[in-house]
Amino acid sequence: RLKNQADQVEIVLRSDLWLVAAMSTKDLASGSHPTATFPNAHLARVGGVAGVAAEPSVHRPLQQLQEAVAQEDWARNFAEGKTKLQAQASWCAGPERCATLQCLATMSRAARVLEIGSFCGAAALALAESIPKHGHVVSLELETFFVEFGQMYRSRSPVGAKITTIVGPALDSLKDLADQVAKGRDQPFDLVIIDGDKARMKEYFDLVWSSAGLLSPKAVVCLDTTPFKGQVPTRYVKFGQAERWEAPSGKEEIAALRATVASSDEFTSHEFGGLLVVQRAVAVATESNAPRVG
Repeated sequence: RLKNQADQVEIVLRSDLWLVAAMSTKDLASGSHPTATFPNAHLARVGGVAGVAAEPSVHRPLQQLQEAVAQEDWARNFAEGKTKLQAQASWCAGPERCATLQCLATMSRAARVLEIGSFCGAAALALAESIPKHGHVVSLELETFFVEFGQMYRSRSPVGAKITTIVGPALDSLKDLADQVAKGRDQPFDLVIIDGDKARMKEYFDLVWSSAGLLSPKAVVCLDTTPFKGQVPTRYVKFGQAERWEAPSGKEEIAALRATVASSDEFTSHEFGGLLVVQRAVAVATESNAPRVG
């Protein structure tokens, strides 16, 4: 049994497959198990691609980053014009989310990961720890301050060199990446994490799937389904107008995308740990019908 902070994953040997049998019920809905949706034979190889061992976990820089984000005065940073958005510490991937992402990276045998919406980079560090030595994480983030805030901790981490962060509007960065892959200048991605602004979540999702060659044949795309809970900016509170400030939660966009995926014959999906996990139905069917060895 492998323990990672508050989350827990049990690896159970069944016949010729190692199946991820259970995740903590704290994050999973009843009956929600990743292997029920993705019964892929590659789960037999835990810890990297084709038996290649993943990087040994060195969690301290990640923990330091999470602690620093929790202690930072994000309201002041926004008030002083250092950030375009008033961030909050809860945007940072905590131990449970990091453990879930690491589990998904292992299950999908991901070597190349694309993260849309990185904040200060805690999730990127967690993913870099779980992918093979030759793996790579590409993170897209709009806010320069967020990227610079996390840079010191990436530099301290032995897996920090696996991470490349691109600053700017995610749609523009996605189009550039897709163009590079199409021209053979870059490799496709095995795992995509979409955790950007909810209003454009479907645009990100559609572009990722429609860009020829951007995804590997058995790629998994995960969408964050946590509604946005914006903190009232300090200036509204200061002038007694907190009740006038409204921030869209993204609930409608999340519900619409969830319904679109569920009604499509092109995809198979499952939801757990605040993530909607999507894979092409043909990829799952191919793996499920593959002959067993031994």
